Amino acid sequence: MRRFKYPFTKSIKKKLLKKRIGLLDKSARQRYISNRLFISFIGGSYWVLFVLFFIGMIFLEKTIEPMFGIKLNTILNILISLVMPLLILFYPYIKLEKKYPRQSLEPIPRELISTINTKLFKYYKIPENYLVTKCYDCSNPLWIDKDVLLFFHNEKLRMVNDFTSTIKDFGCYEMDLNELDLSYGTNDCIITTEIRLKKFSCSLGKRAKSFISRRGISNKNK
Repeated sequence: MRRFKYPFTKSIKKKLLKKRIGLLDKSARQRYISNRLFISFIGGSYWVLFVLFFIGMIFLEKTIEPMFGIKLNTILNILISLVMPLLILFYPYIKLEKKYPRQSLEPIPRELISTINTKLFKYYKIPENYLVTKCYDCSNPLWIDKDVLLFFHNEKLRMVNDFTSTIKDFGCYEMDLNELDLSYGTNDCIITTEIRLKKFSCSLGKRAKSFISRRGISNKNK
């Protein structure tokens, strides 16, 4: 078994964000952009002030250090550099926040998610004949209670997130057919498909077993 992941996930998230901003009307879009610029300005101002206070404390080191000692002087330097910018920016932030309010984004339509994830479909070699099923339990907790896609590539079973409904990408598990132990199980009275390997296990929907078995995997635990 091997696990690999699409290396440019950030570009997909940027594409999704751009699409979601595009769904807003003109006034809402302007509010969103204004708020993001405001937040960026406050964040940038904080780090500029942090550097200025830090440099200032270094210049005052010869005066302060004899009074407090090296360790206490270092702690004081860091605290003042971190806290003073917050105190300075607090009032402007409260005042300007009302002028540049936060604008929430609308949920993106499901059909757009599939379009955005086109590169993921190509990268993981997802064919048209995939199976969508739920992952009830997994040795990797990120997959629990997620919808997943099962499909075959070069006679190997692959499992990825359901990219027709989410842009979350936890990577792809690829399993050789001969290393797979397949059986039915139960989860809260629901019949499940249990997949067991040496370093990986998961509990999927009932239909997964027949989908996998049709590809010639023998069931050792009938």
